[in-house]
Amino acid sequence: MFLAAAGTALALAAPALAAPQAATQARCTAATAGAAIGDSVLWMSAVNYGQKGALQRALGGSSATVDAKTSRQFQEGISAMRAGMGPRACAVVIALGTNGPVRPQQWKEMMAVVRRVPRVVVVNTYTRDHRTRRDGQSQFWMEALNRQIAGLASNRNVRVVDWYGPASRNSSLLEPDGVHPNAKGSKEYARLIIAALKQR
Repeated sequence: MFLAAAGTALALAAPALAAPQAATQARCTAATAGAAIGDSVLWMSAVNYGQKGALQRALGGSSATVDAKTSRQFQEGISAMRAGMGPRACAVVIALGTNGPVRPQQWKEMMAVVRRVPRVVVVNTYTRDHRTRRDGQSQFWMEALNRQIAGLASNRNVRVVDWYGPASRNSSLLEPDGVHPNAKGSKEYARLIIAALKQR
């Protein structure tokens, strides 16, 4: 499920910057190839379980960037987006937040980077034991992060992918750690992203 632009949201775009473009269905070619930047959840889907090609096709072909890295922090993701997004990018995918809370200023910085991209897809997060993980590493920030991500839908060029919904309802989509998608979940994760790229 993906969430269309909504009216109740945090004003996260930097006010001094030009307004983002109106959201359009991503029409990507090799000349306007987009980028997907993420952490280990995107890595599991794209790299480990082989969905990279499907994501690249939706983003313009083999020249599209799919840059996913385990343990990636959000600030590093901003740098990766700057490096991986071409000047004519048709669309970008932001799949970050598994590894730590995100400050409002970091969202402002990220949205400034992608403000002129016609379609920006942001994926929310799910961690089964986000309060009481057995390894003791409580991911307490998940609920607040997902509220921040939902707020981004007020930006006209943003669509939010709801990964939390299907992952929380269906444990068969997840690895035993309750964080990363398994083979079945990886296909669903990629399908949701591609659907949001194609949404009008």
